[in-house]
Amino acid sequence: MSRRTLSVVLALALIALAIPAAAYAVITTLTNPPDTNATASCPGTAATPCTVVSRTTAMQVKVGDTATPFKVTTAGRLVGWEITLSSPTSSQIKYFDANEGGTSQAAIAVIRQVKALDYKLEYESPVIHLQPYFGQTADFPLTKSVAIRAGDVIALTVPTWVPALELQAGRKAAWRASRNRKQCTSVGVETAQTVPGSVLQYYCIYRTALVDYSAIVISTP
Repeated sequence: MSRRTLSVVLALALIALAIPAAAYAVITTLTNPPDTNATASCPGTAATPCTVVSRTTAMQVKVGDTATPFKVTTAGRLVGWEITLSSPTSSQIKYFDANEGGTSQAAIAVIRQVKALDYKLEYESPVIHLQPYFGQTADFPLTKSVAIRAGDVIALTVPTWVPALELQAGRKAAWRASRNRKQCTSVGVETAQTVPGSVLQYYCIYRTALVDYSAIVISTP
């Protein structure tokens, strides 16, 4: 564990102390299981060009034999999130800024299944401008914790673009985007789920890739 990550976890532990019955609470990080074959997507190579998450809300649904790694199993509170960003070149940054709605931005979101692939947006954090953190793992504690319940899913909302993909992760790795069946290849069209209470379909699935984000939650007894 890095010193930076450790300091954040300790800070979140202090937040846990403010929660009733926190002596019985457990701090948990919802994240992707490690995949030794996966590689950061940017700056990429001639064979595997720089690829980003663009203009959508993303949820990882499978990594290897682990299904729904971001599904909440115990009621609690979301207290922070983390994202690992690769290092696009200056020319790649300029291209994505011009073609994907602006500078790199993202937020953490809580979505709840309504039926099948339809999900309702329960919460979205303030948007963070991420370019200063390229090439790093960045942690963002929430100023106010958010109640979550079993069955909720933690997702990453990207109104513009973020270099947070790991590629070549194997056929079993997959993530879904808040796009309907006609939008799966229209990655430049804005489909991010940003309106509280809205319901969108997460039809489009993208395989052999990981969206590199995490959520820190505290369970409540």
